[in-house]
Amino acid sequence: MSTSDALNAADLERLAQAESPDLADAVLAFLEQPEPTPEPGKAPPKGAFTFTKLRSTLSQSWFQGGVKQRRAYSHAAWQRFLAQKDLPMPARFALADLLVSLYERKTEASRAILIDIARRADLKFGLWGGLKRIYKRAEADHDAEMFGVLAWRFDVERRRAHAHEVSTGTLHYLRLRAWRYLRHLGAAVPELYPQFAVEVLRHYDEDTSWSSLWVAHHIWAHDSKKYTTRAFPIQPPTDLVKHRAFSDAWKRSPDALMRLLDTCLSDPAARFAIQGLRKDFPEALRKVTPAWLDRLARRPLASAHDFLVETLQGSPEFHQGKLRELGLHEAVLALLMSPSGKARTYAIEYARAHAPDMPTERLMMLVADGANDVKSFAAALLEKRNPRDLGIELLGRLLSYKPTAAFASKSLEQSFDRAELSASFLRDMYLGTHEQLTWAKGFVASKYPGTEMPVAFWKDLLEDPRLEEDPDPVEDLAVKALSAYTPAAIGPEWLLDKTAHRRIGNTVARWLNRADSLPGLDVEKVKGLVFSAKHRHVALTLLGNRKLFTARQLTVPWLLALARRADPTLHDFAHRYLLENVAPADFSDTGDAAAGLERLFELALGAKQPVPVRTFAQTYLRCHHPTIGAEQPESKSYDIKPRAPRKSYTPEKLWPALFDTRDDVRRFALTIARAELRAWGWHTRVYELADSDAKEIRNLAYDALLRAGEEGADARHVLHPEELDSVKVFSLTESTKRSTREVAVELIRRHYARLGGAERLAWLMQSADREVGLFAVRLLWEKHRPTHLPEGWKPSGAKEAPSAGGGERFTDVAALRDFLRKMLFGLPPGRAKEAREGEVQKRLSASEAKRRVIELVRDLGLEDENFARVVAPVLEEFTGSMAKGEWQSCLASLVQLRTAHPDARLGSF
Repeated sequence: MSTSDALNAADLERLAQAESPDLADAVLAFLEQPEPTPEPGKAPPKGAFTFTKLRSTLSQSWFQGGVKQRRAYSHAAWQRFLAQKDLPMPARFALADLLVSLYERKTEASRAILIDIARRADLKFGLWGGLKRIYKRAEADHDAEMFGVLAWRFDVERRRAHAHEVSTGTLHYLRLRAWRYLRHLGAAVPELYPQFAVEVLRHYDEDTSWSSLWVAHHIWAHDSKKYTTRAFPIQPPTDLVKHRAFSDAWKRSPDALMRLLDTCLSDPAARFAIQGLRKDFPEALRKVTPAWLDRLARRPLASAHDFLVETLQGSPEFHQGKLRELGLHEAVLALLMSPSGKARTYAIEYARAHAPDMPTERLMMLVADGANDVKSFAAALLEKRNPRDLGIELLGRLLSYKPTAAFASKSLEQSFDRAELSASFLRDMYLGTHEQLTWAKGFVASKYPGTEMPVAFWKDLLEDPRLEEDPDPVEDLAVKALSAYTPAAIGPEWLLDKTAHRRIGNTVARWLNRADSLPGLDVEKVKGLVFSAKHRHVALTLLGNRKLFTARQLTVPWLLALARRADPTLHDFAHRYLLENVAPADFSDTGDAAAGLERLFELALGAKQPVPVRTFAQTYLRCHHPTIGAEQPESKSYDIKPRAPRKSYTPEKLWPALFDTRDDVRRFALTIARAELRAWGWHTRVYELADSDAKEIRNLAYDALLRAGEEGADARHVLHPEELDSVKVFSLTESTKRSTREVAVELIRRHYARLGGAERLAWLMQSADREVGLFAVRLLWEKHRPTHLPEGWKPSGAKEAPSAGGGERFTDVAALRDFLRKMLFGLPPGRAKEAREGEVQKRLSASEAKRRVIELVRDLGLEDENFARVVAPVLEEFTGSMAKGEWQSCLASLVQLRTAHPDARLGSF
């Protein structure tokens, strides 16, 4: 219950002032409300003995030893709780004063409310305090009615004391007190005792656990001298008056017993009254009125009905022929529903003789709710009547009951035409009891073979809201029946709606997917359903079925819009459909293939196109390329045949894309460029790609250059050796990319005869990359060593002996030394690395460039003693330079060379 709906004490007070009949229900609802949580800032003080702690403490009192200890423990807990002045009492504690105020009014309305509360309310603190005070007032006021209901409640609640807040000991004490009050009353004022005892007995009902009672057993078995609950029988004794308490008090007047028989709720109480009346007031039973007997017939008590039948059979005044005249006709027919077999037998005999024309609906009620003997009787009367008079609806209801099932089935099948049994009736049978369903299945199978039953019947059956309560097995039967019809006959729109059904949706989806045609199904509606999570899967399946919808119906713009969606399910469907089913011309408004391809290139490369759209367009263009299209995995998966001409893939479109910052665009352009580079005539521009920031683009350049002249190389993009440009190759050695410089060095090594020369090596020695410079010095020594060195000799570190070709050799060592002197003495300022974006390119000074060359010459000399002997005199000459840094570098290099080759004579110093 929300805070706004919660009841409070003020609400109950207003209802009490008005003596509202709703007060009892309101009190019960008030007791069921959870305890309110304290408002912020109003929490109980730390260490407060709250109501929750009180209840916990009271529940522990049971473990505190004997009765006196438990009583003292509970008393102390209550004193502690009530002594707290700063802790507000629970709201339900106000119920005690409310109930007492109602009792003090002494009005019929207020007493009726109190009795209702006493009978039904849970025994919780607050309410319990009020009931205890009222009970004590009832004893003092000799209020039999209020005493009776409370004494009864104490007696029956003792067995289930664990279910509420009141302790077992308290209830035990109160029921002992209730009997003590009755016992004292019987001894002191015997004429009042029966009245009070009856007020207690009349409240026990048929669900009472008789073995656990105290007050009731004392009333009818006190004189047996067995005063413990264990001594009482599990069920009340057969003779309830033999050992009754204060037997003489009961003999004073039959009024109390007659009231008990009129108002009691249990069969033992009725037997106690009947046995007492028979024993003490037989003449009163002979004077009963028809009106009193009629009231007795309406009581659902077997003993009362047996007594009624005995009274009717024992007096000529109540002969069956006179009962209608006496006004007891309906009273006797009411005994057809009696729990007493004797009373039912009497009623059946009377009905056969005096009520064979009972209304059909009443007979139907007897068949449905009566005992077996009554069912058989009512069924026999119904079978004598004309089926058409009974009507289809009632016969359908009779199918549910064994005594009438065969008659009803035969009547429906033989007395009515197929057309007379409406679809709504058959639907009710399918959704009725098991027996009705069994009949309906057999009837439809025999009367409507194949697909004669209109398809609307099965559809309406599946739409019936009653099916949601228990879908098995009717739903399966309806689905199985529908499977015999074509989807077109069932209705595509209905099937489409049912695909979202949580139980039959998958089955319906399979029907739709297998359909070759679905006339009347609106493609726009299906397209709209792809945006519904419940319908998406089946909608995409239907749209992808070319038997149902063409690409023209879906339209390329809609598919492209779908491809732009972030949802992978949607854009993957659009991609596949466009790849499989749409020609290049369809992408153009005019139907021109060239214009369509232009549009595709715009989608594949456009700066503002989202990734899913670019991905699709790139895939489409790859798959429809005339040479590489068949190699693409999508082409193999979707069996795509290339439709685009080669001329559409121009370098003007794709070359700029190789330098695009978007990975997917570069990869797409690279795939096409590998196949079209030579066809474009742009293969000689691969040097431009070697400086790309993208590794895959540089790899294209490396592959095209390094595989030049290699057998089996892809001629579509690999250069021929004669196409290598020495200027551009040597320029690559100055690239900012290390891998590019290494490729350039490798090209020079492989194709030195075509690209090299001593002067070019001198230029390389000035490279800002030390590895490039050292390579140049090694290559100078390898390719241009003096001719007088022995054949087959190879410099240290070379992989093979230098060949005679690959460059002009120096004629002697002096020539080589002259070349080195020229480099060192005439070297211009050196070259720096390429400046990065935003930086200023600075050239090296001549001295710095000379120092680098000296270090490169020194490094090779450290590896190769012969080279050290050649270069040492030149370095020695250079120690005379005026530049401090230059002569110091030469001197240091000479010292390192002499240290590395101590046996060689290097220099004169």
